[in-house]
Amino acid sequence: MPLAGLSVFAFILYRTGPGRVMATLSVIAWRDLVWAPLLVAAIMLVRGARWHYVIKSLGIEYGLARSATVWAIGFFASSVTPAKAGDVVRAVYLRNDTGRPLGETFLTVFVDRLWDLGFVLAAGTVSAFVFSARYIRLPSAPLIAGGVVVLGVCAIIATRRSVVRALLKPAVSIMVPLRFRDGLSSNFHTFYDAMRAHGSRPTRSLVMAGYTLLCWALIFTLAVYVARILSLPVRASYIVLIMPVVTLVELIPFSISGLGTREATVIYFFSVVGAGAAEAVGFSIVYVLIGTYLTALVGFLLWLKHPIRWRALGA
Repeated sequence: MPLAGLSVFAFILYRTGPGRVMATLSVIAWRDLVWAPLLVAAIMLVRGARWHYVIKSLGIEYGLARSATVWAIGFFASSVTPAKAGDVVRAVYLRNDTGRPLGETFLTVFVDRLWDLGFVLAAGTVSAFVFSARYIRLPSAPLIAGGVVVLGVCAIIATRRSVVRALLKPAVSIMVPLRFRDGLSSNFHTFYDAMRAHGSRPTRSLVMAGYTLLCWALIFTLAVYVARILSLPVRASYIVLIMPVVTLVELIPFSISGLGTREATVIYFFSVVGAGAAEAVGFSIVYVLIGTYLTALVGFLLWLKHPIRWRALGA
């Protein structure tokens, strides 16, 4: 997968012209980059605070600073894995730090990620149809809507203990050694017990919705900021319109951090409003460098300082 995404990115860069892309990047004034770490820090703080809220809702005592630290480490792990699967490492850190069951700690990550997924699915569907109505018909709009429905149904199914148990039972009986089944069963039930505890207060959904909207408002602000420092001829409202669809494409487990697929998507959307491929690739590169790899770098440095203890997990 990393090679596939890298190959697509290299092909797009070759066809666009490295010199043209560098010319697009050369307009950035260093003084304008001062806002980049501030936006990244704000996003990290809000996301860390949202995960901290989920943890607290289960009665787990865990500091806000530690929550933000572990969230950054999880983001680093997610940035180097397809579909951001590495983010589940947060559950291991939380389990090691608190001694709570892995099923319970995994639930905190599941709920946190589910809110992001729900927002992206809803916003991506709306964006696809608004784009089709205001600009040109997006051929993939029905496909996006269909994919959103399928993912939504899967998410709903994942919250149903009896259904998931029935679906997993045949695979577990074949793939999981007998000595591990009791522990797996215990964590499975702990996960759903924790889910019921978290959902016992409807007001928590309002708080989570507030955190999620604030977080994505900051992410869209970052995208608009990148377009501005590159002096791109693209309106801020248009950037906000297309970013949910771009984010949906990034979630496709074809490459690492959406490399290649993101650039192709941005090129298409920018071409609709008269922006060139070099501008689109330049935008995508700067956006991922600031929004993904700068945050991942922070997470990597924190991981070096606070390495994960796999032996504690085994014990």
